[in-house]
Amino acid sequence: MMAGGFALRSATAADLPALQRISAHARKRYASISFLAHFADSPALGIERFQPCRIVVAVNHSDGVPLGFAMTRMLDRLLYLDNISVVTGGSGRGIGAALLAETLANAREIAAPAITLTTFREPVWNGPWFRRRGFEPMPEQEIGPGLAGVLRRQSQSLDPLTRETLWLRL
Repeated sequence: MMAGGFALRSATAADLPALQRISAHARKRYASISFLAHFADSPALGIERFQPCRIVVAVNHSDGVPLGFAMTRMLDRLLYLDNISVVTGGSGRGIGAALLAETLANAREIAAPAITLTTFREPVWNGPWFRRRGFEPMPEQEIGPGLAGVLRRQSQSLDPLTRETLWLRL
């Protein structure tokens, strides 16, 4: 798929260092938000985080340089959006929207009943961005054991009051 000067393709092992850098740089956006500033200095995603996932990468059409990625995996029989990140300065180009559209297409292709994710309630490029695209708060009684485990792990380093679990039923 190609749009706006970029194309989407499946990631390769050779892409992983660039994707790690994108994830680390994307976190720098939080530095100006007082209650999330500590998150800006979090380390890049470890290679092990990528391994169980289907990864789609957006690459610059002219030179193939990665501009963003989305990683998903099945969790509790639902498609879990583990991470979606775009290069610094890439906002507003439709990269994130294209990655999310590809995630939605994949969910439909594999007949997943819903896409789930965890995100910060604020800033606008987190929870509000997903809610504008139809995601809603996931009822607690729908959270399965796999997603509950993700939430437990996240609560060890992130304030649960700043987080939300969203889903888009298909």
